[in-house]
Parts: sequence; C-alpha cells; structure tokens
Amino acid sequence: MTSAVPFSSPVRSPERPGDAERAPRELMSLPGFYRDERRWRLVEIRLGGRWRPAMLTVWRRPPGSAVWVVHVTWGPENTGAWGWFLFDKNRIRPLPEPAGPAPTTAPYLGTWRDAVRVPGELAGPAGTDPTERCWCLAWLRADGAWRSVLVTARRCPAPQMPWIAHARWGEDKQAAWVIADGIALRPLTQDGPPAHAHVHADADVLPEPAGAPVPSTSGESV
Repeated sequence: MTSAVPFSSPVRSPERPGDAERAPRELMSLPGFYRDERRWRLVEIRLGGRWRPAMLTVWRRPPGSAVWVVHVTWGPENTGAWGWFLFDKNRIRPLPEPAGPAPTTAPYLGTWRDAVRVPGELAGPAGTDPTERCWCLAWLRADGAWRSVLVTARRCPAPQMPWIAHARWGEDKQAAWVIADGIALRPLTQDGPPAHAHVHADADVLPEPAGAPVPSTSGESV
C-alpha cells in the first residue's frame, strides 16, 4: 500500500459530534500486507449529525493495527458518498433484517419465498437505458436468506407487466433481474422501483464486538 490509496471520499459533509470517524491517511498507508474481508451488509452510519442507511462492503485490518477499518457507501460513487471509517459499533451499526409474519398473498401463501428471478431473455441487459438506472439499497430474499443488495436499474418490460429490478449482492458478485414486489425485494431508499414498502430502522441493533467482522444473522456472509 502507498499514500495514494484512498482513505476517504473526496466530498465530506460537515462533521458533528457523534459522527463516524474517518480513517486517517497514516493508518491507511502503513507499509506491509493488510487483511481484507469483503462482506456486504446494510448498515446505518452516523454522518452530519444524523443516521444514514448505507452499505458496508469491506472490512480491513491495516498492518500491525488492532482496529478494523470499514468501507461504507451511502450514495452513487460519482457523488462522493463513500469513505473509509474506523469501526465503532455506536456509530456504524447493522440494520435489522426484515421481520414479521410471512406474507399470505400469492405466490407466497404464508411462507417466505425467494425473490422471483426474471429470465435474461425477457429482461435483457441492465444499464443500457440511462432512464432505467438508479441507486437503491434493499433487502433481497435469495437462497433462503435475506441479502444486502444494491439495485442499479429498474424497468417495466411491457404494459400490464410487473416492474423488475436489477440487484447486485455481496462479495460473490451475484446479480439478477427480479420482480420488484416489495415483499421479497424490500428497498430502504426511495430511488428505486415504485410500489414498495419503505423500511425504516431506529432500533439499537448492535453488531458483534469490535475486532471481528460482523457475521450474517443467517450464518452466511451477506
């Protein structure tokens, strides 16, 4: 690593008491090998005196350091809404997974089901039409568990057809078009497919003790 390694976003909001602390350049440019854990997780981060929904994508242990540094983004990259922060469970905390009884409407009928994927030949490539692009954090039900995802495009393939959304999730770089039903795909932010339920979390849900990456509540990395 060198001093050229980015240690924070180029655009900063005014810092307020209680905000997450950005990783200093000196810590991020230490010589030697560092340990990275790529693990996507929806979190909320304290910035500008308020909590913002965000995506934590990387845990990093700088060489010889006893602290973890995390990469967090809360908006499109071209807006500068990202940064490296010192992990503090009181300033960066995971959002709770969706809770409550399983929906009773079809095709769920009282049991949780994975999001309905749309065949590629029907959906087509994502991001080809600028009007379809978006940036939306969401929970997605896939492989029997809730995944932290980023929705990058949404479209209605044809009149009278449901809206679909292109979702990316996790360090394994999975991506798929899915039905944007607001049940198996639950956006957190407003810049996403229409007709969804807004999820808001103020609960003080704490991660595992600082010093180790936060695991998925399902036992898998998300």
